[in-house]
Parts: sequence; C-alpha cells; structure tokens
Amino acid sequence: MPTSVYVLALLGSAAGLNLSPLATSEGSRLRSSSRREAVHSAAKLALLGLAAPLAPALAYDTIPTADPDFEKIQKLRQEREAADKLEVKKINGFIKEIENAPSAEAFIAACDKFSLYVIAQGKFPDGSNVKGLVTRIRESYELLPKRAFACEKTRTNDGVCFSPGKDVESAYESLLREMRKYSLIVVGDYRTVTFKAF
Repeated sequence: MPTSVYVLALLGSAAGLNLSPLATSEGSRLRSSSRREAVHSAAKLALLGLAAPLAPALAYDTIPTADPDFEKIQKLRQEREAADKLEVKKINGFIKEIENAPSAEAFIAACDKFSLYVIAQGKFPDGSNVKGLVTRIRESYELLPKRAFACEKTRTNDGVCFSPGKDVESAYESLLREMRKYSLIVVGDYRTVTFKAF
C-alpha cells in the first residue's frame, strides 16, 4: 500500500478525535481550533513518523558481490608477462652493448642510450634483476683502459689514481643514478616506504 494512503488514513482518524468541551463561553471556537491543531499535529507526525519507515530502503539488502572473470584476469596477466619478457630482452641488449663497447666513446654512447631508455620507460619491468644489471655495467666500467694521474695520497693509492676519463665517469654515474631512481620499490598505503634495488 502506498505511503500516501497511510498518511490519509492517519489524517482521517485524527480528524475524528473528540476533544472534551471547554467550560468557557468561547468553547466551540476554541474546540474547533484545537481540533485543527490536532489535525496539523497528526499530519506532522505522519510525515515524520510514518513516511520514513514506509520509504524504500536506501541501503543494500545484500552485500554486492563482484563476480571475477578469472579467464580474463589470467589472459591479462599472461599478456603483461609477455610484454615484460620483451622489455627484459631489450634491456639485456642495452647491457650487452655496454659490455661489448670497444672504446671509451662507445661506452659513453651505450650508457647514454640506455639512460634515455630508462627515463622513457619510467620503471623497470617485472622480472628484471636490476642489481645484476648494475653489476654487469660496473664490471664493464672497471675493464675500460685507465690513465694514471696524480691525486691525494692515501694508504692504498700511493698518490697515483686511475680513471678512464671524466666523460666516461660522468656517463657511468649518470646511468647508475637513473637506474637507482626508476628502480625504487614503493610500498605502504598511508605511509610511503621506499626500498632501493641496489
């Protein structure tokens, strides 16, 4: 039964209330005004008291459940893994180019090329061993021909240092800086915690 029918029924029953006659000469006038006030009060109560319980519930009768499409999820995961494998293969190509650099100039060019790739991607794909990549780059850097120059004497260098050149050092350190920046692992929901891959 609609809410309006209940409200009208309440108003009708409230209109039929008989109030006891007042002892004054103006009793009939006061009685009619009292009856009118009673009808108004009943209408207000009906709107406040009856309309709310009879209104349709806004909350869920049952908890909504998501029906996961496992086939679709599996397919998306496999596509993502295939894309990550391609990216890992591409990264290995860059590292091999650094490892096989025949000269300092070729090493600088390979490092710059890989730095630009890392910046463009913005992240390393899942399955890439960043620490292992850095180790391979460091070994290639240490194998480059070095020139001796005088430097501050310590207990280990005897006042002679070796370097492949300022340009090579700059390219190497720049690459490591970009790799460190884009390999940070960020965890935490309300408090951010970052882990360095190397």
